[in-house]
Amino acid sequence: MDYCRLNDITVQAWSPLQIGMFQGCFIDHPDYPELNQVLGKLGEKYGVSKTAIAFAWILRHPAKMQAIAGTMNPEHLKDICEGADVDLTHHEWYELYLASGKFLP
Repeated sequence: MDYCRLNDITVQAWSPLQIGMFQGCFIDHPDYPELNQVLGKLGEKYGVSKTAIAFAWILRHPAKMQAIAGTMNPEHLKDICEGADVDLTHHEWYELYLASGKFLP
């Protein structure tokens, strides 16, 4: 990731909502209660779905990633597109980061 940022190479996130090959999506998945709680809270604040907030997080990433949705479902595409209009604060971005189980040094 750092190499790409330093060399102005765009990273593409393919199916970024997937947990793994066969586990499905992390949205509303029981193994990610804290993350889904924060996604829901921010979704209510911005008037969008959890999916939109997840894509807003990806689009706000410092690497300036492109997200490849991997769906042809019109409702999912609508939710994803709404994420482009959400401007998460730095605090909200890191709140989601920490809720996903990551740690800061």
